[in-house]
Amino acid sequence: MKRALSNDDALQRAVLLELNAANVPAGRAAVAVDAGIVTLLGYVEHAAQKRAAESAALRVEGVKAVVVAIEIRGVDSEIQHDDQLAVEVLRRLAWDVWVPKDVLKVKIEHGHVTLLGQLDRDEQRSAALEDVTRLFGVTGVSDQTTVKSAGKTADNGSKGAKSGKSNKSGGRRPAG
Repeated sequence: MKRALSNDDALQRAVLLELNAANVPAGRAAVAVDAGIVTLLGYVEHAAQKRAAESAALRVEGVKAVVVAIEIRGVDSEIQHDDQLAVEVLRRLAWDVWVPKDVLKVKIEHGHVTLLGQLDRDEQRSAALEDVTRLFGVTGVSDQTTVKSAGKTADNGSKGAKSGKSNKSGGRRPAG
């Protein structure tokens, strides 16, 4: 059984059509509607596209208000956004055999990465810090991990930002 379209559903479709007509790239901007209030979400490449999306939404009959939550992300943007950076950090940690799977949590704010969790050995901490520090877009790394040591837990929360230099004395990575 098909459900009947609400006014908000019809309004959402009308706004999406208007965005398409205004050459706002499809798949980059999403539209949510509640009681005639349109929220534009997503990202575009230029400020002109953002203005075009705003204007397009306002042109649609029945729109009472427009909330703009669209980010501008240039095509050649040198800035790695936190959501993109989170994916890269998690991917890098998952690929490193020295870092246990699903043990670390990651917090990212304006490119600054904070590692949280409990590890079994200091070499694992060094590996994780090295992995994250080397990523493009990371502006800093805070280590709030703890390391178990013979039944006790060694806290490293006060270490702050790391330089990303590898722990050569630990011999954690084979040469080659």
